[in-house]
Order: sequence, then structure tokens, then C-alpha cells
Amino acid sequence: MATTSLRSTFIMVALLAGALMTGCKSVPVEITALEAPETLKTGTAGTFAVRTNEDAKQPVTVSWAFGDNATGSGASTQHAFNSPGTYTVTATATNRKGKSSDVATTRVAVANMEPAAITGMRASDMNPDTQTRVTFSATATGDDPVSYSWSMGDGTTSSASSPSHTFSRPGTYTVALEVSNEFGSDSRTMTLTVDMFEAAICRETTELASAMFERNSSDLNGMARGVLADNVEILNECPNMNVRLEGVAAPGERRAQELSEDRARAVETFYTDNGVSSTRIVTLGKGRAEGVTSKKEGLAQYRRVDTIIVR
Repeated sequence: MATTSLRSTFIMVALLAGALMTGCKSVPVEITALEAPETLKTGTAGTFAVRTNEDAKQPVTVSWAFGDNATGSGASTQHAFNSPGTYTVTATATNRKGKSSDVATTRVAVANMEPAAITGMRASDMNPDTQTRVTFSATATGDDPVSYSWSMGDGTTSSASSPSHTFSRPGTYTVALEVSNEFGSDSRTMTLTVDMFEAAICRETTELASAMFERNSSDLNGMARGVLADNVEILNECPNMNVRLEGVAAPGERRAQELSEDRARAVETFYTDNGVSSTRIVTLGKGRAEGVTSKKEGLAQYRRVDTIIVR
């Protein structure tokens, strides 16, 4: 009985030892994935990481050689290259106190960082009017993303790369642009001259009608008022158009100089009463007409005020 019991004990111990040996089997480490950036900018850190087989005998250690004499450790680490070039990065995973290891490599292309810079700046119209929409554009270099900051010189700003803008008032404007990225910035300006909008009639009109007067009179009759009303319509539509009023007296009229001045002032009053600013008008009495003019023949054509356009 004692011998049988002892044999059974030996068998059980042997079975248990075998089970323990099987459960403690050492599994070599394998790198199953290596994650790394394909490209980097100098001075910019990238993340490098490996994954190993889950059943590998622990502990597993990972060491890195980045190809630039720098090293690292850990399943995930970061590294920045200081010089441009193509580097071979090596990851080494080890377990079983160095008895088991696996190696994986990857290549990283490193380029110098490029700050944002403006190489060209344009406007679709350098001399627009107050109803012309101007489109601005620029040529910029540098590593993406590059941001744009426009200032139109009238309080308007834009962050678009190619904004459009209409200037509501005439004048000279300095348009400024700044481009920037994480590595630097650059700025540039351009100057535009904006004119008041002129309708086609303003560009096409080269002469305004003259007002005719009765003999020895500076009063505007119905015909003269009709002519001047047509002139007013053009003047009010063309705010850039200024005029010089030249009053003339015909030979034989009394007080020729005074009469010519009174006629010019009468036309000026008609214009200002109908919305034309006095700052756009200059009056001149030329006294008695002399010699032959380009007007129709007859002394009646000398009793007039000419509205001469001044650009």
C-alpha cells in the first residue's frame, strides 16, 4: 500500500511540473507594425512607434536608432532631425533578457523648413472707380498651411487668399498683405487710386449746351431754363464733372462786362438751386464778344453763357 501511494505522488508531481513548464513557455518577440512619418521638416518632431506580438514573453523593450547618431527608447517616442536628408530609422524590440529580438526599419525624408514669403502681389484694376469690384491675389511660397491677412486701407480686412473689394469712396488707398506659417511671415503693400464712378454719359459728354438771353437781360427765360435743366441732369449724374461758366455780351448791349458777369451768376444760381455744388463751378464774365465765334451767325448768339466742362 505504501509503495503504491508513493508512486502516485511521484506521478502527480511529474504531471504538475510538466503543466508548469508548458504554461511558462517563452515566446520570442516580433515587431508586427512600425509607424513613422514619411517626411519631416528640420526641427519638427515626428512620432515613431512599434507594435509587437501580444504573446511575447515580457518584459519587451524597444530601442531606436534614428540614423543621425541619435537614439531613443520606448514603444512610442518622438524625434526631430536638425539637418535635411534621408534617414534610415531602426527599431529593435528585445525580450528574454536579450535572447530574443526583432528589427524593423523605415526611411524618413527630411527637408529644411520654408517660412512664408510673398513673391508677387496683384490687383485686377489699379485705378478703379467707386463701383468697380477689385480682385486681389498674391503668389506666396512656404510650407503649408500659409495664412493670408489683407488690409484694404479703408478699414476692411480679409483672410481669403484672393479677396474682392469695392471701395465706396474715391481716394488713394494702401493695400497691405501679410502671409504667415509656423516658420515665419512676410508682408507687402500696394497703392491704388480710386476715382468716383462715372456713367457712360459722363465719359461721352464733351460739351454742355449754352443758355441764351434776351437783349440787355440776365434773366433766364423758359428756353434757357430748359437747356440748363438738361445740363443739370448730366452734372448730377457725373459728380466728377466740374464746369466753368463764361458769360458773354453781344456788341451793342449796355454795361457789357457787368451784364456778362450777371448772366454767368444767373446760370450758377440755377445750377446750385438744382443740386449742383458751388465747389464744382467757376464763373467768369468775358464782357463784350469780339470777332467771329464758332457759334451761329447773328448777334443773338453772343448773348449767352457757355457751360464749359473742366476735367
